[in-house]
Amino acid sequence: MKNLAVEQIGLASDALSGQVTVVMGGGQGIGREVAMVFARLGASVIIAGTSAADRETERLIKDGGGEALFVKADVTNESDAARLAHQAKEAYGPADILINNTTVSPVGSVVDLEATDWDRAVAANLRGTFRTCKAFLPQMLARGQGTIVNVTSADAAPLLSAHTASGHGVTGFSRSLAAEVGSKGVRVIAFVPGPAGAAGPREATRGPTTRPDVRPDELPGAALPATRVAAAMAYLVVALADEYHGEQVDAGTVLERANLVAAPGSDVEGTARADVLEQAVALSERLHEAIVQTRAELVQLPPFVRPLAEDGFERKAGQRIEDWSRTAAELTKRLRKMAAADRAAEARFCAEYPRLKPMFAGLMRYYQEMLSEPACFTTHTDSVARAKRSMRERESVVQSLLQALEMIQ
Repeated sequence: MKNLAVEQIGLASDALSGQVTVVMGGGQGIGREVAMVFARLGASVIIAGTSAADRETERLIKDGGGEALFVKADVTNESDAARLAHQAKEAYGPADILINNTTVSPVGSVVDLEATDWDRAVAANLRGTFRTCKAFLPQMLARGQGTIVNVTSADAAPLLSAHTASGHGVTGFSRSLAAEVGSKGVRVIAFVPGPAGAAGPREATRGPTTRPDVRPDELPGAALPATRVAAAMAYLVVALADEYHGEQVDAGTVLERANLVAAPGSDVEGTARADVLEQAVALSERLHEAIVQTRAELVQLPPFVRPLAEDGFERKAGQRIEDWSRTAAELTKRLRKMAAADRAAEARFCAEYPRLKPMFAGLMRYYQEMLSEPACFTTHTDSVARAKRSMRERESVVQSLLQALEMIQ
């Protein structure tokens, strides 16, 4: 899938040819888009993470003719970070670019937030960034070159104290590291995935009972589509790394430097709509995958439980799981046609959207409710935790897709 923003910027298709790029948190949203953009620009990409979505990014890149390798690694584990650096070097050679995009962001007031959630955010966001930098720096320093981009946030937001604190820590760490290694050829930049002054996420304003975490795409300063954030990061690495070494810069500023963001009052509606359509297609594909996985989980239930679980899905989600599979597949086809400027497909979508909207809201509620009922799938402690993560990811996909559909209908 092409990134229209990258094409509009005009980066050469081989701008990163021969470069080895490691992307942390490349399974969804910004991380996936960054991995795919860098691969399209010629880089060999290592996708590091712990989920099936990270492996799926590897498949998407390979299907598009790019070089990619998924390495299962948890950045909160020091031995995993060291193993990741070794495997990446064994596969493609020393790392040239490191993108630290892992973000854990529990939502809750300081009074309600558990210390374990705070520690989890700091471990992933701040300590994880330190560990990956520590693991990959020897490769860069030995060659006297390299670029490290640490994703962070610019402003504070209510109910996101752990994310804000760890994010500011990442910014300070990036500046300190830049001063330490700049004379040795390594560039270090703190990158905010949005325009300066962007509003915080809607989820954070609704209180701690909505969701235990928010996605990186929904964090403060993340008001740009993931495709544009990825284009900004690519342009930053290719053209502006020396200039912003040791600094914090936001995606909006980078896009302005690339002459992609029009001046106030200019007509950017067509470009913005194309970006949202592109994002909607990717989200619709992920929705279909989520439905297929949900159906497989229902089929695996004991025979005496399965009918009750399937009835519960239909009651909450508005239609049978088989019908949802067809709905998601058909939506993906229609969105692809709309992205190709098919007026008939757009007319059909606009006519059907009023019917689809409440159905998507019902599906989202189903996954939200399943967060508190994971034992319907399994009673094993580790399996319950995995089920909760899966339900949270699926609910996030549905919510993000619904928001995208609202913007294009």
